[in-house]
Parts: sequence; structure tokens; C-alpha cells
Amino acid sequence: MDMFYDPDKKEYYCIRCQYHGSEEDVLEKNEQIRLKYRAMYRRFKFEDFEDFSHE
Repeated sequence: MDMFYDPDKKEYYCIRCQYHGSEEDVLEKNEQIRLKYRAMYRRFKFEDFEDFSHE
């Protein structure tokens, strides 16, 4: 994330989008993203998934 802190406004802002918010809000959003993309670079095999066939 490209977040910067503005000491005058006492809030963080993003240089790529229009987001701005408190440190608590930034940490909360960061945790959501971390959980959402936690397996992004994991390679899954066919055997990793349940078999829902009706055989």
C-alpha cells in the first residue's frame, strides 16, 4: 500500500486513490486485505479440493 501520513490533518492518505483515514482504519483495512489474499501465491492441486461428484 502506498500510504502516507499527513501530520497536519493527523490522518493517512493513499497516493494511488482517494482514500484517507485514521491509523485504526488503515490497520483494519490492511488486515482485511491480508486475509482476502492470503493464499494468492499458493499453488493448489486438484487433490486439495473436495470431490463433489455423485459417483
